[in-house]
Parts: sequence; C-alpha cells; structure tokens
Amino acid sequence: MRAPSSSRARLRAVLLAAGLAAAPAAARAQTGDVTGTVVDAQGLALPGVVIEIGTGDGARAGSGVTDRTGSFQVTDIEPGAYRLTADLVGFETWEATIDVGPDGAEVAAVLAIRQFAQELTVTGMMPGVATEQVVPARRIEQRVAQDLALSLRDQTGVTALRRGAVNLDPAVRGLYAEQIGVFVDGTRTFAAGPARMDSGLSHVSPHALQSIRVVRGPYALTWGAGTLSAIRADTFRPAFAEGDFRVNGRAGYNHGSNGGANDGYAGLWGSNGGLRFTFQHNTRTGGDYTDGNRDAVPGGYESFDTRWSLGGRLNERTLLEYSGGYQAQNDLDYPGRILDATYFQTRSHAVDLVHTPAAGPVREVAAKAYRNAKDHRMNNDAKPTAMDMPGRRPPFGLAVDLPASSDTTGGRFHVDLGRGDLRSKVGADVYRLAQTAERTISRRSDGRVLFSDVVWPDARVTNTGAYGQVLYNRGRAALGGTVRVDHERAGAGAVSPFFAEHAAGDLSQRNTNVSAAASLGLDVWANTVLNLGVGRAVRNPSVLERYSDRFPAVKFQTAAEFMGDPGLAPEKSRELNVGLVSVLGRTVTELDVFYRVIDDYITVAPDPGVPKRLPLSPPLVFRYTQGGEARFVGFDVRTETPLGRWFDVHASLSFVRAEDTFFDEPLFGIPALEERYGFRAHTPDGGRWMELVVTRQHGQDRVATARFEVPTDGWTTADLHAGVAVSDGLTIRAGVRNLADVYYVNHLNSFNPFTGMRIAEVGRSTYVGAEYGF
Repeated sequence: MRAPSSSRARLRAVLLAAGLAAAPAAARAQTGDVTGTVVDAQGLALPGVVIEIGTGDGARAGSGVTDRTGSFQVTDIEPGAYRLTADLVGFETWEATIDVGPDGAEVAAVLAIRQFAQELTVTGMMPGVATEQVVPARRIEQRVAQDLALSLRDQTGVTALRRGAVNLDPAVRGLYAEQIGVFVDGTRTFAAGPARMDSGLSHVSPHALQSIRVVRGPYALTWGAGTLSAIRADTFRPAFAEGDFRVNGRAGYNHGSNGGANDGYAGLWGSNGGLRFTFQHNTRTGGDYTDGNRDAVPGGYESFDTRWSLGGRLNERTLLEYSGGYQAQNDLDYPGRILDATYFQTRSHAVDLVHTPAAGPVREVAAKAYRNAKDHRMNNDAKPTAMDMPGRRPPFGLAVDLPASSDTTGGRFHVDLGRGDLRSKVGADVYRLAQTAERTISRRSDGRVLFSDVVWPDARVTNTGAYGQVLYNRGRAALGGTVRVDHERAGAGAVSPFFAEHAAGDLSQRNTNVSAAASLGLDVWANTVLNLGVGRAVRNPSVLERYSDRFPAVKFQTAAEFMGDPGLAPEKSRELNVGLVSVLGRTVTELDVFYRVIDDYITVAPDPGVPKRLPLSPPLVFRYTQGGEARFVGFDVRTETPLGRWFDVHASLSFVRAEDTFFDEPLFGIPALEERYGFRAHTPDGGRWMELVVTRQHGQDRVATARFEVPTDGWTTADLHAGVAVSDGLTIRAGVRNLADVYYVNHLNSFNPFTGMRIAEVGRSTYVGAEYGF
C-alpha cells in the first residue's frame, strides 16, 4: 500500500468504503490535522484501516487510511467536536469522540476481533499499485446467491456462463476457462472435469469467503502462471484476540421458490492471543427451475461444503496455520452438456508459514505447501442417448460412464523487502497438475461394453515459476513493475492409436515463458487518480487443447467432437489499460479502458478428414488450431453516490468488442453490452435496507459464424432485495429476482446439445432467509 498523501488517502478511504464518497475538507486558515495509529489487540500495526471523521448530523469532515505502520493523517479539519471511526475487514468498528483544536488531535485506536466479515475487490491494474475499488461482499450474502461465480455477475467487466443451476463458469472481459487463473487461499486450482461442468470457484461456498479479488488484465503475475486475468478467493480467518479464548459463530438458512433452492450454513470460530480456529459448513440443494416462459429446465443438485483451519503463533511474529476442506456434490443436472454429473468430490489441504520481522529490510517471509484433489464422474442416465429410439443410429439406449480426476500439488515462497518508498518482492511457485479421464460406452439394456477411450490420457503438467516485483511510491505517483519467468513440462500417458496417427507434435512439450507488467498510479488533481498499465502474460495450452481425442470442447458450444494438438504454442496476451478513479463531491466514478491482443490465439477449425468417434455426434469434427490474433477493445465505467444519509444510487456500463484475424470475423464468446442501475434505501446504520437493481443486456449479433455461434436477443430484468436487523445478531432477508418473469439468456450460456437452445436463466423467484450470529 502506498503511503497516502492527503488527497490519495481520502480517495482510497472512499473506495474502501464501498463507493460512499467523503466530502473533502476545505483548506482553511484555522484547520488542524488529525493523526494517529491503529493496532490490533496484540499491539501489531494494522494497515488499510479506513478512518472516517464526521459531525453529529452525519456530514463527513475528512477521511484517510492507515499505512503499513498503522499510521494515518487526515488534514484540514476545522476545530470542533467530531466522531472518528476506524474500520477494517475482520475487526469490530472502533469509534471515539475527538476534539480538534488549531494544533489538531492525536488518536490511538485498538481494534478488536469482529464476528464475520467479507469483502470483494475488483481492480484493473497491478495489485499493490493501482487504486482498488472494494465492494462489500456481504452483498453476496444479502442477495442470497447459491453460486459464487453467479454473484460475480454484479461486478463490472465480469460475468458467468451457465451450463446448469450451479457451478457457473466466470468470464472476465471476453476471457474464460483456463485463460483466467483461479486461486483459492493462495493455491492454484483447476476444473475437475474435461467437459468443464465446474470451474476453480465451483468448490468454494459463498458463505466461506473473507475476500474475493478480481484482476481484470495481466497484472496478477505474483499470484501464479498464465494469468491473462485472475480471480482469488480467500476463506474466512478470525483475527487474534486479546485475553481469554473467544468463540464466535453464526447460522443461517435461505430458501428460493423457483427450483426449491435450499441453503443452510453454520460456522464456529475462535481465537486468543496465540491460537485461532475456524469450522464452517454449507449445505445447498435445488431442483428443476422454470424460465420466464414457464418451461422447466433441469437443475437438480446437492452440495455439501465443509472447511476448517487451525493456526498458532510460534512466537510473536511467526504464524503456522493448517487449513483444509471437503466438498461433495451429487446428482447435478447439466442441460448444457451431453452428460450430467454423478458427483464431484473435492479435498484440499494447505500449510502456511509466515514470519514478519519487527525491523530491518525484510517485511515478510512466507511459504505455503498445498494439495487439491478432485474426483468427478459423469453419466447420461437422464439424457436422450439413454433411451431406445427406433430409426436412430444406434436405435438402442447407451450407458455412458466417465470418471475423471484432477489433482494439483504445489507450493510457493516469497520475501517482501523494503519499509519506505521503495518496496520489492521476490518469490517462486510450483504446481503439478495430474488429470485423468476414461470414457466407457455400453449398451444400456445388457451392459455390453461397446468401446472405451481415453479423454485425459494420464496427463501431467508441471509449472515452475519465479518472479520479482518493485513498487515505488513518491509524492503524487506510485509505480510498480513485475517480471515473471515460467518453465512448463507437459506430457501424457498412453493415447489411442488414432490420436497417435492424426495428432501433430510430440506428446511431451516444454515451454519457457516470460511475462511482465508495469503500472503507474498518479494523482492528477485533488481526489482523482489516473492509472496506466501495460502487461504481457503467457498461457500454455490446457490438457484438453493438447490431448483431446474427439471429445466435446469447453469453450465452443457446438456438440461436435474436437481433436487436440500437443504442439500448440502458448497464447501471448499483451494489454494496455488506462483508468481514472475520481471523487467529485460525494460521487465516486471509476473508468477503465483496455486494449488487448492475444498472439497465437487458440481456436478451432473444421477438419473434414477426421472421422467422428460417436455415431450420435454431429458429422463435422473440429481441430484445435492457432495462427491468428485475437484483438479486444472495451471499457468499464461505474459510478456511485449517496443521496443524503438514507439513499444511494449506482450505475455501470461494460463493453467488449473483439476480432478473430484467423477467420476474419468477430471473436467467439464475447459478452454483449451491459448496463446496470441500482437504487438502495437504508437506515444510517445499515440495519434496514432495500435495493432495486435493473440490468439491461443488449442483443449480441456480432458472432463467430465459422464456429456456428448464433446471435442473442437483448433483455432487461429487475431484482428487489431487502433486509432488516431484527435484534442483536439476528438478520432477516427477502427479495424477488426477475420481478417481471422475463425469459432471457446470457449470451455466453451453453446450448442444450439435444434441443439446440441456449440454457435460459431462472424466471421469477422469491427468496427468504435468516441469519443469527453470536
């Protein structure tokens, strides 16, 4: 975090407070400065604490944010009595009355542990350099989202494609699947199935979050390899508490009418000065839902998520912590896939060691070791292929069984250096991804095996990377640069004779990639920051792109078969960003414009010379290929302002346009222009609130006809959400999604391979929920 100047501190604090603008204090002859420090119960400095100074009638006089030493300064405050609040995610809000004289005032705040807190950060630039916009992730809880990726649709530049009721797949400005690096608690995670019935975020409960960060662009190079954009989810950890061991908890339940969605969750956590623990569980179930035409859409699922952690301080400045998780998902309907999911089983384990020296050039030394193991099985029991159909070839019903596993083992290490204007970070990370899947097709009536084939041929990918980052803060400017080098080895076990004959390139591949990014944040005038970013990130082809043996594609929505190419080159993304974050009066506006070019963009082309594998597949087989460029241009703009103490309004607009030079046509899978407007009424303390959100997605007629993409009509929906804090610890929520019961589809949603229709979104649905925390 930059040591804030007065204008930057005000702007940073505003953004960290979910877009509520602070009125800047006018420079007057008799004003004073409010300075102070903020620490936790152990006396350790707390950076990033939002400081607000206000009058008795609710008007803001100034604001700031603590630096890495826990210090803050708010300038130009007129003499008088004020209310000062200090707020940080994970801690109770600290409040005090202060008297400001001509010489100012000094404050010493100690923050205590908070029961439960969440946040959501969306940034277009390099983490640690550019100003970040933080939106409270409690809105995920307030809007009762059954799926984490679905909740990201509320953020500018981010959407999610639907293949079923849950486990939606996030997309960021025209990038999705493996083009987006996904990290959970700092560990690299990949989809469990070759048909991409899930994403890396699918196996994290929305109720387990402490923070989720979305980086729109190639700037998260310290997180891991191949991040053309990145999403990082961190699960809840309580702060260390002073004195006796303190235990907190919460429990809640939500119900949605459309599809009979049930969502029950509970958590227990505690800490003292040297030990902390968490235990959280979430059960989610649902059935078939109806769309806006009142047509039924298969949507059954069961999901059981449990996460835990145990950490202890080995000494005052050294933390050792173990965290783990287990998720079982059963009987998931996927109308957007040829098969349904029998189950997902996900097991995760991680050990962290963090040391923060009290003095010297080293600020932090951290290491992590982890393993994410995912088992997955698919079937066609409820699909038309399971039925006897005279006249079809074959006329008898088939039984498809497809077990798969996707296991990631890895580790990471970094050292943070510097304590003044110049800081640096060096680190390394490694992961080994093992993916296997085999498909067996039998005659359903008698179980006779017709054939078996390999989907993921015992594939192994090992990536080893190292990086260095420098951050420099001086006056009105903050400059950062990162260089990353990765070496990857990819290989496969036994492949079919057909693949060995028709695939180009050796099965074993090695690539060394260099990625780099730079970002500049500049205070151009009072309460306005200009951000400039340029970056290059390199993504290696996925296992499916390399080794697919006439298997459906993840990205392209036709039900055809696709052939992999082990010799594919890495995709190379170059991106330029220009952003502006401004506070005018009490209005916050964020604008980010980007231009991206991806060289060696991996696409698909028909290959009439390759015979299809399955008799029920479309006749034309596609092959993964590359050779052209993908060119993107777009922007996101968002503004939010409070209307007095009781009302807020916000609006956003997202646009992406992209071209595929290989086919000389629009790029496949580009989201349509989207507008969002919101009006929120609330009491000053936030205990009672109501919000109306209107979303309009324009029609998308710029489609990739060479890949059989079809246009999508535009639509407008309205959602109403409300909540009330009934008593200390008890909250009631209710709302109606899709008020007008509109039939609509997101342009990125998958097609039903048997009807040829895109999977529709949920029609009108009311929900109610309650939560009690202690």
